[in-house]
Amino acid sequence: MSDYDYGNARLRAMMSRFLNRRDLDALVESNTLPGLISALTHTAYRKPVETALARVSGMECIAEALRLDMVSTLGILSTFYSGTAREMVRIVLRSYDLHNLKTILRGLEKNVSPGEISQALLPVGDLTPAILSELMRALGPRGVIDALVSLNLPFASPLVQLRAQKPGASVVDMELALDRWHFREAEDFLQRNFRTDETLFAALRLDADIANLLTVLRFAHAASELRLREVRRAPRDTSEFFVEPGRIPLMLLTRAASRETVEGAVNVLLETPYVEPLRRGLQAYAQSRRLSEFEKHLNRYRLDWLKSLIAKDPLGIGVVLGYLALKMNEVRNVRWIAQGINLGLKADAIRQELELVA
Repeated sequence: MSDYDYGNARLRAMMSRFLNRRDLDALVESNTLPGLISALTHTAYRKPVETALARVSGMECIAEALRLDMVSTLGILSTFYSGTAREMVRIVLRSYDLHNLKTILRGLEKNVSPGEISQALLPVGDLTPAILSELMRALGPRGVIDALVSLNLPFASPLVQLRAQKPGASVVDMELALDRWHFREAEDFLQRNFRTDETLFAALRLDADIANLLTVLRFAHAASELRLREVRRAPRDTSEFFVEPGRIPLMLLTRAASRETVEGAVNVLLETPYVEPLRRGLQAYAQSRRLSEFEKHLNRYRLDWLKSLIAKDPLGIGVVLGYLALKMNEVRNVRWIAQGINLGLKADAIRQELELVA
């Protein structure tokens, strides 16, 4: 029996509780927020909805119910596994630790109260609710770094190094330092365990590529906006904004980021594995001029790729990666349905933006 057998069997059972198309359609047809909340009580979300209803209502209830559900379901994933498999799952869940740290850093920078910050946190990784509570009480981003150091947490390392190299580092700089550290630590772990060719390494490369592609597109979009205002962009070295280990060479990313239009940047990237989502994103961007069009199509590519791992890697980490992708997509769909109903959109308009998985 491998380290994955029991955990993967548990996840397959949990997948059977995902909302299907008929369930999502029923939620869309609920028409009102009270109706949506009532409909959710007839799904796997019943318990978190009932818990949230005891404190809040409307959109707040749905947001809190989704958060509670993710914390309860994702928070126990690592307990399903042992040995190396458990370490691999911890690496996967570390992305939620980074989400929490970034949320706290941004919140403290903007003087958001700990209560508001906590509503956006997902304590499912190594950062426990007690640790997150202490970090939220810190005196600004610098205080967060000091708290991480005093708690002897590994997340302190990249932030301390950044502070030494760049004393006035912004929160954006801190976020990039955390991302780079995460990818580097994960890669080092896989190399030490002779697993550089395995599924998790491929998934890390995919996430690094998508992060880098979105960075490229932000640079090109900013240059395009400046050009429309007849403002010349000062040349800069963009390579410092990319993370590794992706499949796209840094030289190619830097060349794409130097283009003065989004169209030009995409043309540089046509030989990458992401040509189709980039083309679809560009078609939508041409109409809306919103970078979120690219993010949507790249995320769809990622969802399909990760979902395919359930069949390709049935005895390994692929089931975990596929489950997480499907779970987060379901949460996004429910959140979008709630937003659409709250905005008064027609049912067909809401359905059109759902990400349905076969």
